[in-house]
Amino acid sequence: MEGRTRLEQLIENERPALLRTLRHYALRAGLASSRNADEMAEEMLNEVVFEAFRTAERLKPDVHPHPWLLGIAANLIKRKQVEIAKRERREPLMRDLLPEIEVALSDEELFDQLPVLTAGMLDRLEVKHDIDDLLACVSRSDGDLLRLAFFHDLNREALAKALNLSPSAARMRLHRALSRLRCALVEQREADNG
Repeated sequence: MEGRTRLEQLIENERPALLRTLRHYALRAGLASSRNADEMAEEMLNEVVFEAFRTAERLKPDVHPHPWLLGIAANLIKRKQVEIAKRERREPLMRDLLPEIEVALSDEELFDQLPVLTAGMLDRLEVKHDIDDLLACVSRSDGDLLRLAFFHDLNREALAKALNLSPSAARMRLHRALSRLRCALVEQREADNG
């Protein structure tokens, strides 16, 4: 009960600061635009408070509630980002698969040009399939990092900017991802031979 009382006091006393922080989190995570960031912050605070009260018994007496609440907010943001990614997943359009096509072509013209446009596409798809199989050996985040570095040909500074890291931290993440890929490939090769 003491944890719940501490939470109530903190939320009452620091509501404006929590809202500012949640607004910043929502904007940075791409969950809100500047127009609806205040609404999103209010909604997130409600969800964070609900989750905090639901799990108030986990709050240890020697832990300050503010960082605990922000941890709940971070987890909430991750869940929202996953939900959005699932919602936005769609089947690729022919235009997505063939980036070299003229944008001015209508769907009917595109269909008529399909045999010409798809020449060599099977080779590209096989290479993509091979790359996907290779990167399936590591975590999704490692696979995304390796794609950025090698298939989108990002240099260290561009990779660091894409990951919102310092260049040395990006280089270290890339090195670790490559090491994990090597280990996974060795394990897979041993399993196939053994």
